[in-house]
Amino acid sequence: MKMIDNLATDAKFVATCQEEKLDPRTVAEEVINGTVIFLRSNASRAQENYRPLLVGANTRRKITALIGLGPRDRDRETIVQTMSVILAARPDAVMDLTTNPEGIALRRELKEVVGVPLGACLTYDLFTNPRKKMSKSEFLEKFEAGLEPGVDFTLVHMGMSWDIIEAMKKSSRIMPTTSRGGGLVSRYMQTHHCENPLVEWLDEIVEICRRYEVVLDLGDIFRPGCAADAGDDLKWMEIRLLAEQRKRILAGGVQVLCESGGHIPLNLISQLIPAYKEALGGAPLWLAGPMVVDTAVTLDSIVNTIGVAVAGQHGGDMFASITQNEHYAMPTAPETAEAVRNVRVAISAISLANGFEPEVVRNRELSKARRLNAWADQAELSLYPDLSNQVFMQHDLLKDGKPCTICGIYCPHVVVKKDEEVQADVLLGLGKTRLGEPNQTR
Repeated sequence: MKMIDNLATDAKFVATCQEEKLDPRTVAEEVINGTVIFLRSNASRAQENYRPLLVGANTRRKITALIGLGPRDRDRETIVQTMSVILAARPDAVMDLTTNPEGIALRRELKEVVGVPLGACLTYDLFTNPRKKMSKSEFLEKFEAGLEPGVDFTLVHMGMSWDIIEAMKKSSRIMPTTSRGGGLVSRYMQTHHCENPLVEWLDEIVEICRRYEVVLDLGDIFRPGCAADAGDDLKWMEIRLLAEQRKRILAGGVQVLCESGGHIPLNLISQLIPAYKEALGGAPLWLAGPMVVDTAVTLDSIVNTIGVAVAGQHGGDMFASITQNEHYAMPTAPETAEAVRNVRVAISAISLANGFEPEVVRNRELSKARRLNAWADQAELSLYPDLSNQVFMQHDLLKDGKPCTICGIYCPHVVVKKDEEVQADVLLGLGKTRLGEPNQTR
């Protein structure tokens, strides 16, 4: 009860709940029982411009921008400098997936500029050098070092055991795993004939995360890499293992985020995502995808956006920015920004469908502005006003009342009037429809 009281009266927590029209005490109870997470580490408490984040039951769906350096890339400066392009697309969080030793330094630099929850995949920090077998103290020291730059949540791949390795080897899957982190953990275990250190030393990991107030993000090793593999037994083996680990982590006073997704056909999303979420005790679910077809090569962002729109109605709480060439190339900042915007559209559609009042009002007001050909209002009410204004300026749509260039003088907003609009024109003393002229009442 004391933990709930402390959280429900925390000023930042209360403000974050109010932004989503949620009752702070109810949400505090959901944080304690593990169906909602509140992303704000110890390091973020001291940041004046940091925006905490709620993910989970009854909250608005969220989007995380995926960034990072590839195995041979050392150019941290470019990543940091181009973050402004990504942040302009308004991701709710940022996840660093750097796969080389520059990751820790990059996170330290990113922490100063992102202003939103920052995540990191510590599996890459820990397992990219498979030849060296780490002692317990070495492993835990390296784990803690990965958190020190100030991350708010950390992705680790705990869903790997010897039973699952054996099942993976005998699996009828087309792609045994598409998880880079899962592959690294499996290789380490088989190289050194040991248990998964993330599971073997889980209690100590939980204690470190508790001190840093970092959320543990349980990685999705066996997300299907193609539609044909969706919903198989190998994924369910991992889900059951993660469900047990989640209970241990929550009991240790650390919040848990779970991952899923991958390639799932449209007709299976409504079946699999709720089933996974239920098996995971209602944990907040972060999805990579779902990717609903395999054949849209170089159109991955579109495929992802379709999956988000469906999965967001069936248990998905947070989604990843998937770029058009996600399967083939490291993304640029503009590509990531585009992916974030695409998912933002899907999230807005979900909010409208769910009757989220601010979204309903915003859509209605934009429609009124569109009826009046009120271009400034349309831009202001749109998801991305800067993009709207660019297009309006390009087509000389700067004067309210001016029809668009598609219809021109045949604009239905001009030639079709309701009775009350005609009467309003008379009362205003307008000889012509006010919809066809600059708005005289503005």
